[in-house]
Amino acid sequence: MQWVIITLVMLSLLGSLMWIKPTPRQKMQAAMRLHAKQLGFLVQIARIETTRAKGEMEAEKISVPAYRILRTDLPPDLRDVWASWQIFRVENVADAGLPAGWSWKKGEGTLSLPALTLIRELIEQVPADVIALESSPVHFTVYWRERGDLATLDRLRALIQPILDARI
Repeated sequence: MQWVIITLVMLSLLGSLMWIKPTPRQKMQAAMRLHAKQLGFLVQIARIETTRAKGEMEAEKISVPAYRILRTDLPPDLRDVWASWQIFRVENVADAGLPAGWSWKKGEGTLSLPALTLIRELIEQVPADVIALESSPVHFTVYWRERGDLATLDRLRALIQPILDARI
């Protein structure tokens, strides 16, 4: 009887150790977030409110990883007149200048045609699990579900560089 109890206790301890062991997805996320830091991203879990999709009464509130590039190079006079914007991968009537399936939450009609062209080019190339993009005088943010690998993150960083360079 003692051996049965000892075996059950040992199995219980082993089960507890397995419970705290990171899953392959968690290991991948940790590696991706470490790599993101090396690329200049600040990664946070953000709670955002999406724009309402067609036919919905209320916007959805979700928690999603936010990959942010801080804008440390903006002069104060540009910060004061900055046109902040936020777009979501959702069908809505506020979609002027955006590809199908994307809509504005903030900033519709405030950007120049060249800026809209750069944003459209970015949208057409971002991974399918990017759910939103945001630009403010403080940071540029990609809300992304982190599906992919380190090469996907490298590609994402390269894709947003023209937006950062153009200060949109």
